[in-house]
Parts: sequence; structure tokens; C-alpha cells
Amino acid sequence: MEITKEENQKLQLAQQIFKVQELAKEQAEFTLGRKLTDKSWKASQRRNTKYNVYSVKHLFHEPKNKLKPKFTFADVAKHAAKKARRQQSRKQDNDFRVAKLFRDNKNSYRIEKVREYKYNKFNTTRSE
Repeated sequence: MEITKEENQKLQLAQQIFKVQELAKEQAEFTLGRKLTDKSWKASQRRNTKYNVYSVKHLFHEPKNKLKPKFTFADVAKHAAKKARRQQSRKQDNDFRVAKLFRDNKNSYRIEKVREYKYNKFNTTRSE
């Protein structure tokens, strides 16, 4: 036997009372006071499902009430002044060492080969 409109309304009311998305078959049978066949239960489930449409359209709308900033322009000016003071108080690194300026870069390092290994499996060599 199919579920009538009145019984469907009872099921929806039970969902609201129990605060659940879907009722189990036993809960629906208890609410209606009669046994449900599998066919009628599945038919009622298909009818009760609502398709949730997830949209991002609301993200692109301007808010109706413009929000006021939680800070004043005096606070911004104070923050900018503190930041400028901190930057000026930092030591400027303008000291250059004479040795660094006149150093010859091509003789600044040396590569020494200590060992060399040959891997026959991969046909490669590795040196340390």
C-alpha cells in the first residue's frame, strides 16, 4: 500500500521532531502505526529526497549593509609611525671589509677528489 499525503506529512513532522535528515524504516513504521513494504518504503524515500544545490552565487553579491572598519585612521597612522621608527632604528649594514672587495674569486675555492666509485649495474661513477 502506498503512503498517502497525510502519512507523508506525519513522516515529515517526525523528521522535524527527531531532528534528523531521514527516518529509518522502523521509525517510519512506528510513526505511521503500520508495517511498510519494501516497495512502498523505497518509493517514499525517493519522493522525500531533496536535491541540495551547492551554489557559489552568494559569494559574488555585494553585502547589503556596508561594514564599518573596526579601526580608526589615527590607529593606522600610529602603526605606520611605529613601523618607520623600527626600520630607522635598525643598524644599516654599510660596513665592507677591504679583504672582500679585493679578493680573487677564481681562487676562492678548490675541489679535491678523494675517492671515485664505479657502479657497473648502472654504468655510472661517483666521486667524493
